[in-house]
Amino acid sequence: MDNELDLLLGTAIDSLVKLEIILFFHARPGTVSRPEDMAGRFRRPQAEVVLALDQLAEAGLIERFVLGSGRHAVYGPSDDDRVGAVIEVLNERYNRNSDTRAEVVRSALRVSAPDPGPIGDR
Repeated sequence: MDNELDLLLGTAIDSLVKLEIILFFHARPGTVSRPEDMAGRFRRPQAEVVLALDQLAEAGLIERFVLGSGRHAVYGPSDDDRVGAVIEVLNERYNRNSDTRAEVVRSALRVSAPDPGPIGDR
């Protein structure tokens, strides 16, 4: 499962907004939300949120539902059990403690751990 999570964090979840969206839907099973509502919730530009939502839906990590003859879209969590299991591991690791949370964020951003610098700098 950790390999799947590492792959997920290295590919489909490659930004903080995507991580926020995944964790938001995981915490609220059965919820659907409009992009503009999520942009307000996360205090991010709507275009950034829409792009992240569409990419996550394309990857199968969330669902996209089209309403009003295609004029509106809402998004919700995936009902795929395998996706849910990997996201549960992500959620557990993210919420375990500050070290594992930082690890998840670094992985999502593809950033390595900070270099502590030379011993003389401590």
